[in-house]
Amino acid sequence: MAEKTTKKLDLGKYTAVAGAVIAAGSVNSQIVYTDVNPDAVVDVNTPFDIDFNTDATVDASFAVVNQAGSATFTSSGQVIDYTYDVNFALVAAANVLGASASSSFAVTALNNGDAIGAAAQFGAASSGQVLGGYGPVVFPAFSYSFNYTAGNFLGAVDKFVGTKFTAGANTHYGWVRVDVAADASTITIKDYAFNATPDGSINAGQMAGLENFAVENKVTIKTTLDEAMINVTPDLIGGTLLITDMAGKEVKSAPINDVNASITYAGLNTGIYFVEARFESGSVNKKVYVK
Repeated sequence: MAEKTTKKLDLGKYTAVAGAVIAAGSVNSQIVYTDVNPDAVVDVNTPFDIDFNTDATVDASFAVVNQAGSATFTSSGQVIDYTYDVNFALVAAANVLGASASSSFAVTALNNGDAIGAAAQFGAASSGQVLGGYGPVVFPAFSYSFNYTAGNFLGAVDKFVGTKFTAGANTHYGWVRVDVAADASTITIKDYAFNATPDGSINAGQMAGLENFAVENKVTIKTTLDEAMINVTPDLIGGTLLITDMAGKEVKSAPINDVNASITYAGLNTGIYFVEARFESGSVNKKVYVK
């Protein structure tokens, strides 16, 4: 059972949002995985802190904040009153994976297998980043209301928060699996993991070191009438994607510079070929017919 670390909610961490309406870990190679058992349910009274590497430093903190009250704004010289009652599901971490748009930042809801590493964009703010926001905004004078919604995790099940943290001079990448209620009233923390190798990447949902898997279990080759597409684990980036004929002669090649790569059949004569993904640790191939 993972040890739950909870504390009195420090709203200072969440002021960027709150001020506006709007275990035990098991080690398998270099991936350190923690199952939160039973799942931790975060609500307005119960935040949840994660210390990935158990160095007594909180690396990510999850909380739910409710903002309710009334306010006014002026439109065409008319003062308009409104009320609001909005929940915000938040993560406070020095770096969470997401995307910036002008002055805003959106935490990305990762799927199982998505890569988390140095190439990703991370927000640097340690104040609360919105996973999901939901609640009614009412304009009494107009008998009008709408539900405010925000965040990529609203109503999410088994989505991942990508994060990174520093330990001394080293940077580590990790993930946290969460559910977020449709009304943003709760966050359920299910498990989390990080790569103990400094600067080593990790896939969302990855629980064991990639070196423990055979090459064929780390490569997916899909083909269409026009091209072959490949997906690999991050440790295989740097390999080569090849097309060879039935005699074993190489007819086309392309570098594998990312977890997704492709090679077209353009220029090939009709016939049977082999698409091969080649790496230092081995290779995977698939027979294709080119029209």
